[in-house]
Amino acid sequence: MIVILGSGIIGLYIAKKLLENKKKVLIFDTSDVKANATSASVGMLAPLIETKPYENQLLKLMIDSKRLWDKNFENNLVADTIGLKKNSSLLIAQDIDEFEEIKFKKEFIKKLGHETQILNKDETLELEPNLNSNIEGSLIFNKHNQVEPDLLKKFLTKKILDMGGLIKKQKYLKKFNFINNKVEIGNSKFIAEKLIICCGAWSSKLLEQSENISFPMRPVKGISMIFETEKNMFFNNLWFKNIYIAPRKDNNLAVGATEDEKGFEEEVTLDEIFFLSKHLWESLPELEKLKFKEVRAGLRSTVVDGNPIIGPLKKNKNIICSFGHYRHGILLAPLTAEIVLDYVLEKKIPNKYCFFSPKRFNL
Repeated sequence: MIVILGSGIIGLYIAKKLLENKKKVLIFDTSDVKANATSASVGMLAPLIETKPYENQLLKLMIDSKRLWDKNFENNLVADTIGLKKNSSLLIAQDIDEFEEIKFKKEFIKKLGHETQILNKDETLELEPNLNSNIEGSLIFNKHNQVEPDLLKKFLTKKILDMGGLIKKQKYLKKFNFINNKVEIGNSKFIAEKLIICCGAWSSKLLEQSENISFPMRPVKGISMIFETEKNMFFNNLWFKNIYIAPRKDNNLAVGATEDEKGFEEEVTLDEIFFLSKHLWESLPELEKLKFKEVRAGLRSTVVDGNPIIGPLKKNKNIICSFGHYRHGILLAPLTAEIVLDYVLEKKIPNKYCFFSPKRFNL
């Protein structure tokens, strides 16, 4: 049996992959955690928009995982069930300075070997007529789409249960013992082949309590908001300087996301709501027509070098890490699951993925 600690999108994707490869799986659902990363995720699948100059290895990982996401379009029923859209992303320039910035962004991405297209004001408004008429233009990232996290989690959970996977609620997951294939968590004891840590921002704390191992990572808090509109306002995902907007089913809009260093704070605060509301007001016309539905908080697990940690511990190769995905958890979930599967099956891991192993911290 493989025991997975954590039932966010990463943990669920790994469980599904293991079950497809005839492994028995038990997931511990840490139900006492409110602000897990999935909670506030908007579900953007946009590797090029979010890449930075020093993230070459991470960009390759994101692009490889995006290819796996695109395979879901081979099954229209699955794509529709998880809210996987056939749309693109527009990086909007609201003034002349921002238009110069997107020109620079285009050149940067071209140097990485990828093409994007600058649209002028009229071309942008032709695609998205409900934008403010005073924009300057946009940079379009074709097929940089999105998935709906709630629908995805529901789909993965059902698949796991249908394939015989087990999900156990664990109210307090502070520590585990794993010696000689024997796992002890609270009052529960199991025989397990591998133990996979997918507890997001809490992963390092869990490992410190259990194995006296600590990774250089921290939580970064983010909130997102959901609004309902009278009609479908946008087709594509819209990226502004401080917020991004994703159209959802049933005329809903998801708006994200703040980034704050507030430790493990899980509650939504007024300053965070003000930040999103202020920039939303500056970015869209007729904001009074949006009906507020929900606000959510999430804690993203952030490693000091910006890269996820995927692979076994040096101290115990049967403990496999899968956390630290920061803003890219949903995008990286399919490939993370493939890499973890290869570690479980003790296959040779491609060098480009070995980079993300805990070994880079000598752990």
